[in-house]
This record gives sequence, structure tokens and C-alpha cells, in this order.
Amino acid sequence: GQMIVKDLQPLSIVEDQGFQAFGELSLIKQTVDALRPFEEVTREVSADKYVSVSKVIPLVSLIHRAVAACECQGSSLAAQLAQQCQRRFRGIESIYCLAASTFLDVRFKHLGFRDKDNVEVMKKRLLSEMQEVYQTRQAAPTLAPSSTATVSSSPYTSTSGSSTSEPNQSPAPSGSAVSKGGIWTDFDMQVVSGQHHRSAASDVLIEIRRYSEEKVIPRDSDALVWWKEHEPTFPALSKLAVRHMGITATSVPAERVFSKAGEVLSKKRNRLKGKTVNMILFLNKNLLLPQYTLFKRNK
Repeated sequence: GQMIVKDLQPLSIVEDQGFQAFGELSLIKQTVDALRPFEEVTREVSADKYVSVSKVIPLVSLIHRAVAACECQGSSLAAQLAQQCQRRFRGIESIYCLAASTFLDVRFKHLGFRDKDNVEVMKKRLLSEMQEVYQTRQAAPTLAPSSTATVSSSPYTSTSGSSTSEPNQSPAPSGSAVSKGGIWTDFDMQVVSGQHHRSAASDVLIEIRRYSEEKVIPRDSDALVWWKEHEPTFPALSKLAVRHMGITATSVPAERVFSKAGEVLSKKRNRLKGKTVNMILFLNKNLLLPQYTLFKRNK
């Protein structure tokens, strides 16, 4: 169809009954225009060398616009495609893994969504995940070090080591009183627990608000490199970005692996062990990928 459209002018000049009429050529051109966005989207989401899952929601939104534009030109095929897209892609923004990956991709954030209410629903669940990350990090501290640190940083504590306080000031409770089970033990435990809880809740709100205020980077930039550079600034979101953006949008990469396995394990190489085949396939599909260090393990 594209070759016919390309040669539209020469074919229209030739007056031969064997050639398509001008009306048929116009119909072919409308068909090519209606199907071209689907070809581009298929290439985008079938990739395995870069992040693809975060592009699903923005590409679906762009498909709706492209098909609607072709439909306005009177294309019956575009009208049918628009109807099918509306039926098959309905509710795609409510799928959490797709919505979270799109929002965590600094190239898109909330710009790819058609319904902003879906963004708010996704953010609520994302905040819950962020709180789990913070709670895991804050599970290590104990009461005694926190109490000692609080007392040592108190403005009422004498720097010379004396237990006397400033005039007209109440003496600050010492860490030894807490450790010995004094009268303030339960109160101090309640204060420390409340500080940890409020810290986790407030930190996630501050972090996601700060990320929302970040500028969107160009579309041809690498989102994983951006997260690698900003990991100290967004400790919780960076972990969730790795979790959600590492998913492939389609099963095409897996199908390519199966096809490659058929090439490796042929009749002439049928004595290869399964472990060896797995190693060859792994090296073949991952050796040329960029080496990101975002997947750091906590020591």
C-alpha cells in the first residue's frame, strides 16, 4: 500500500484499465494513514533495549488522537479502528503497574494520562508503597540511641558535662533515666514511636511533591540514567522506579528469545546441555545492554 501511494502520481497519469482508478488510490492512501500510527506504536512497545512499559499509556492516548484525526477525514476504516480502540483500551489508565511506570518515567509523568483522576488514584497507592520502603529503612533504629541523641542535642544540656541546667529552666531527662526504667520511659517510647510514624508519612509526601515539581526531560533521554543520578534525592521513588519500569510492555522480547533458542539448539548442535543453552541465550540478549548500577543491594 505504501509503495502504491508513493507512486501515486505516475500511476494516475497512465491511462490503462489495468491500473487502479484514482478513487481506489485515494482509499489506499487513507488506509495507510490510518494504519501508520499502529505500526509506529508496535515498534515502540516491542523494544527490549530500553524502557517500554511506561510508554503504553502515552501511546494509547496518541493513538486515540491519530485515529480521530483520520476519522475526521471521512475514513471508514479509521472509524472502525477508533471504535475498537475505545473498547479494548478502556480502563487502561486504571492498571496500576502501567500508571505507576508512566508517572515514574520522568519523560512523561502525568502528561500521558487522559483522565487526571486516574493519576490521583495511582498516587495514593504509590504513597503506600513508599511508606513501606521508609518503614523498612527505619526498622533498624532502637529506643536507646534515639533517646541519647535527643538528649545530647538538647539546648538545655550543659556542654561541660555538669547536670545543672540554666536558670528558670526545667532539667532535661537524661538517657540513663530512660534506660533504667524511670517514670518517663513510657512517655519517651511514645514520643519516639510518634516521631518515626510522622517522619515516614511526611517524608513520602515531601518526596513525591518534589518529584512532581521536577521538569520533564526530553523524550529521547534515558529515564534510568536520570534515576541513577537522582537516587540520593528520591530514595524511595528510585526503588519503586526500578521495580515498575523494568517490566517489558509486550511478550515480543520473550518470543525473540524462543526464536533465538531455536537457532542455537539446531540439529547440528543438539548435544548442548540445557544449562549451556541458557548461558548462551542470556549472553546474547544482555551482553550489549547498558550497564546500569541502579540495582544496588543494601549491605
